[in-house]
Amino acid sequence: METEHKSDMKTEEVLEMMEQGASLSEEQIQNLKNDPDLKRACEDVHIAAHLLRQEKEDFDVEERLKQFNERHSPHLEHKDHRIIMRRLLYVGGIAAAAVVVWAVFFLHTHKDALSQKGEKDVLFAAIEDNSQPLLTNSKGKSVDVATYLDVKEGIENAVSVVAKVKDDNTIPMDTMRFTIPYGKDYTVLLPDGSRVKLHPGSRISYPTRFIGNTRQVSLSGEAYFMVAKDATKPFIVKTGNVYTKVLGTEFNVKSWEEQGVSNNEITLVEGSVQVSSSSKAGVNNSMVLKPGQQAKCSSQSSSFDVKNLDTYPYTMWRDNFFYFDNINMKEVLLAIGQRYNMSVVCHNKEISNLRVRFIAERDSSINYIIDKINGLGTVSASIENRRIVVR
Repeated sequence: METEHKSDMKTEEVLEMMEQGASLSEEQIQNLKNDPDLKRACEDVHIAAHLLRQEKEDFDVEERLKQFNERHSPHLEHKDHRIIMRRLLYVGGIAAAAVVVWAVFFLHTHKDALSQKGEKDVLFAAIEDNSQPLLTNSKGKSVDVATYLDVKEGIENAVSVVAKVKDDNTIPMDTMRFTIPYGKDYTVLLPDGSRVKLHPGSRISYPTRFIGNTRQVSLSGEAYFMVAKDATKPFIVKTGNVYTKVLGTEFNVKSWEEQGVSNNEITLVEGSVQVSSSSKAGVNNSMVLKPGQQAKCSSQSSSFDVKNLDTYPYTMWRDNFFYFDNINMKEVLLAIGQRYNMSVVCHNKEISNLRVRFIAERDSSINYIIDKINGLGTVSASIENRRIVVR
């Protein structure tokens, strides 16, 4: 009982600090690292706060609270903790999220003392306990993956997924969010027969059935789309403030955020696509891309920056290869860290000035990849304490 009481007091203290937006002391950080129950509690708060901050759809707070209490009982059974959780979710979600994200970041990335030189040396921070995908419905509730998806593990962490569709409506009409972990490549067959290869750490939202006059999905991260032809129902990919509309073709889409700005990149391999955007100021823009063209657009502007380029790197990624030609070494190391879910620490100050050519199969062993990096002769890489260290 004494141990449970101490755990209760410690959890309440940390949650209160998250609510107030204060910094955690070294002692509290150490307590977080050494207490698995508390760590999982913080992760749950992080998920809830993140959804409040990022998603526009309704979020079922009561369901999250129920799941939270079930997972952490009896340590979190007192009403004081529920009050703190409610305040965090209803009132302090966005403000507390920053502190929670920092706490979880520390738990995931600093547990093995990533670098004594500071966070600036960390190019990618691996996520622990990140081996399973997450499927949620439009209300943010976690649902059974097997009910909606057929998942088949392939060789070397290549995973194929088929979205289940039943004519008898036993699968209700809803919008599903499929978030895949770092460390694996996923290829998803959507209900209309379109195939999507998702980069590790990406997320796609799609309907359980495509009804109406369009087929629309949303993407966060990067994916290569192979769209099934249907002249009566255009296929639309929403990324931030950009919509990419096609009838049946192949293209790559990448969406990421930097300092609160959403950036979008569309690369057309074959066929044609129409890209349209709207800025925060309400300015709209639209254009049609030709094969071999790439359009970039940020949420700060509705205009597209278009250039011609070789699409070979994108078809190589589709075909399960790392392919980088005259690319910054940082980008190569980041892609490798994401593919294998291994933290990457770089002590080489010249890394930003190095451009390399690197080719390897994405299902190669990490030891083979490290040997290939060292074979470039530009940096020295090794695996130390389950992380990639570059000098």
